Amino acid sequence: MDHVVVRRSLTGGEICPGRAPGDPAPAHEVSIIICTRERAASLGRFLDSLARQDLRPARLVIVDASSDDGTERMLAERGDPASWGRDVWYFRIDGPLRGLTRQRNFGLRWVCSDLVAFFDDDIVLSPGCLGVMENVHRLIGEGLVGVGARMEGGKGPSHRLWRVRCALRVVASLKPGTYQRSGMSIPWSFLGSSEAVTDGDYLPGGATMWRTDVIRDLGFNEAFAGYGQGEDLEFSLRARKKGRLVLAPAARLRHLHEDGGRPDNFRLGYMAIHNRYLIHRDGLENRSWRDVTWFVYAWGIDTLMMLRHIVIPSRSVSVVQQLGGRLKAVLDLVRGK
Repeated sequence: MDHVVVRRSLTGGEICPGRAPGDPAPAHEVSIIICTRERAASLGRFLDSLARQDLRPARLVIVDASSDDGTERMLAERGDPASWGRDVWYFRIDGPLRGLTRQRNFGLRWVCSDLVAFFDDDIVLSPGCLGVMENVHRLIGEGLVGVGARMEGGKGPSHRLWRVRCALRVVASLKPGTYQRSGMSIPWSFLGSSEAVTDGDYLPGGATMWRTDVIRDLGFNEAFAGYGQGEDLEFSLRARKKGRLVLAPAARLRHLHEDGGRPDNFRLGYMAIHNRYLIHRDGLENRSWRDVTWFVYAWGIDTLMMLRHIVIPSRSVSVVQQLGGRLKAVLDLVRGK
């Protein structure tokens, strides 16, 4: 297969593709796809937490875009692969298959179950997380497309900052999990300590479980193939047209934010405007000129609010770089790029 450097079953099974048209109905099971690059230690930590889950996935597909065999060697040295899933496959890819959304689409080729979960490689699952996500799918049934988990620990969004945004009408409300017509998405952390399964417009990236048939038909947007800021939001807005999206707070995990593999500050600033504008343009239903005006106002205010960090020596350089990226994005959008 072109651009597949290594293809290997870590549990000794025969490697076979996922379902094809005309195949029998998929088994009522869960598969997991992990996309990784140059993060062997983080991936190993995730696998340790996966081995402690009550639910063992039918298949685990690891799609590795690393430039060397460090991740492959880590997998060979780490425990019993059968504890991660009944059937564990490892692929190392290169060239045009690299990039998060491309790797996800590649991984979907090898899934036969009716549910598939995607986790970032810097996630640590809490006990029972996977089982809770599946149970929510089974209880709600076909009207449900995707389930997200609650992320705990780490540095979360500043609720004070979001309240300022609300006061300035950058957003209309602080209802968790909503996508505002200004092009901003309200963090799920505003859900607080509630344990109730809650509907939303999008699911948090890095910890989701989906109906395989729906997302295979939709496909992940490969225009967001690199570290494509907003790729999970863009996908969620398309997926919610097919059914409900819910957060299951009882499914808990930690996101141990890994800096490796992320773009520079200029690129982050660029994507903050450029990608969000594309998502707003293509994903907002019944978009009007008022929504476009609100988008410009909201992200203009957000950019001005970044200036408060310039007086902090440790942040000033990164802020200037991000501001430069945002300005470049605005110029490109005005010129139709």
